[in-house]
Amino acid sequence: WKLNKNRMLLAVTVYISSILVRSIIDMGVYASGFDIDITVAGGLDIGMIMGFILFTIQLEFMFYLMDLPKLYTLPVIITTYLMMGRILVDSSIPFIIYAMITGYGSAFFLIKDGRKSRNGLAIGMGLFFLFWGLGSTFQIEILFVSLRLVAMIALFLGTKGFYEKYVFVNVEEEQKIMGTWIAKLVVKE
Repeated sequence: WKLNKNRMLLAVTVYISSILVRSIIDMGVYASGFDIDITVAGGLDIGMIMGFILFTIQLEFMFYLMDLPKLYTLPVIITTYLMMGRILVDSSIPFIIYAMITGYGSAFFLIKDGRKSRNGLAIGMGLFFLFWGLGSTFQIEILFVSLRLVAMIALFLGTKGFYEKYVFVNVEEEQKIMGTWIAKLVVKE
């Protein structure tokens, strides 16, 4: 898909590894019993920097998939601008808006493109971004964990070829099966 499925899986692995590192940091903070935000400057802390990096990678990846090389530097510019704004003004609303646009926009694009090209990996990645974003939106713990688990399962099914095999119906193969059944019925009569 695009140039090479292995390259796509490598990009997904880098993104998932980044999320895993952030989750391990969050679990370490949660397990230690106290919540310390290491502030870099102004209102910018380590968790916010990790979030900016993740959303920059996600938006960069989306522009790569859309084959828009002129926009490859846009996520870095947006992230730099938002990080400077976070230092000057202690408001997380611009980050939340950026995260929602990036997360849901890339989910919509990947699901739409995956349906059009009949690519299960794209569908799995789109569902991953959608459910992961929804899990981050809701702050109810059981819903948060459940949606993130569903996101991981959707991505796993996409990488294993489940959607190509069971969701997308192969019209040519279906017509061959119908032709075989009709031939068997004609022979029986």
